[in-house]
Amino acid sequence: VQVYAKIYDRGLSEIVREVETALAQMKVPERYEVRIAGESEEIQESFASLQFAFTLSIILVYMIMAAQFESLWQPFIIMFCLPLSLIGVAIALWVSSTPLSVVVILGIILLGGIVVNNGIILIDFLNQLRQQGVPIREAAMQAGKVRLRPILMTAFSSAIGLLPLALGIGEGAELQAPMAIAVMGGILMATFLTLVVIPSIYISTEELAQKIRSWRRKDLPGT
Repeated sequence: VQVYAKIYDRGLSEIVREVETALAQMKVPERYEVRIAGESEEIQESFASLQFAFTLSIILVYMIMAAQFESLWQPFIIMFCLPLSLIGVAIALWVSSTPLSVVVILGIILLGGIVVNNGIILIDFLNQLRQQGVPIREAAMQAGKVRLRPILMTAFSSAIGLLPLALGIGEGAELQAPMAIAVMGGILMATFLTLVVIPSIYISTEELAQKIRSWRRKDLPGT
């Protein structure tokens, strides 16, 4: 038996929650089941597919950076840009009163390959300074100063390029505006936080690694 209903002046998620509450109070006979289908079921399937795509994109980005940096922990540090970008996504959606949707999730997946660029630029230059013998803290401050301009240029150019789409200018842009809003908020927030958080994590992990190496040398016989 299929029961059809149309939604009027209310959100789908709110109605689904009320229906699930009502179904939980029902006594369903044995060998029978009651489930919500239609648009709600399609949305759940779409979110499941997007979760798989998001996880796969993170793994692929990490593998590429691990091969380029020839390191396993430095790409992990750079991947911290992604949770930092989610702060900007949440703020942008809240300010613009944009609900979370499949299009927004697509924007978050795109951020997985965009926001790491700033961290790559910063960490790569920091490694070059370390190879020249510059102390780690001085190298972090110098890398932030030198790479500040290209990082800001990259971030602002990407955000401004998405501005017409976020404003809904053009035919059919209203459907893609949530994605643009999410990407803009994520890029801008991740850019400023990257300049502070990523060097801090880099310095902390490097100093911790040096302490571990010094402890191992002390434990070796004859040292």
